[in-house]
Amino acid sequence: MKNIKVIIERNDNGNFQAVPQMEENIAFFGMGKTVTEALDDLQNSYLEAKSFEPNLAEMKFEFEYDTASFLQMFKGRMNLADLQSITGINRKQLNHYVTGYRKPSPKTVRRIQEGIRKYAEELSRIVLI
Repeated sequence: MKNIKVIIERNDNGNFQAVPQMEENIAFFGMGKTVTEALDDLQNSYLEAKSFEPNLAEMKFEFEYDTASFLQMFKGRMNLADLQSITGINRKQLNHYVTGYRKPSPKTVRRIQEGIRKYAEELSRIVLI
């Protein structure tokens, strides 16, 4: 099985795309109005590509999200007030990133990522009795 990095990002028209980063001569990708739709379309495109090219390797996708895609994907699991508390970034500013009104600076992306990783680390240490 081959590990393939997939970049998930919001494009200029507000839709989301999931684009595998690979060297094979066959191309496939996913598009959708939501990240979930783009991921579903990616999976369908991969299966279709396999039907045309049976020797195409089995692939395990590893996803990397731009900030807008991450926020859109997880907004049902974590609201912006929660994310504000985790990252220290104002909820209104986070909403600008979700809607695509603004793009975060590289420094802000790092703050979001570090806050989420720190929070995930805290959660992973929880032991319930």
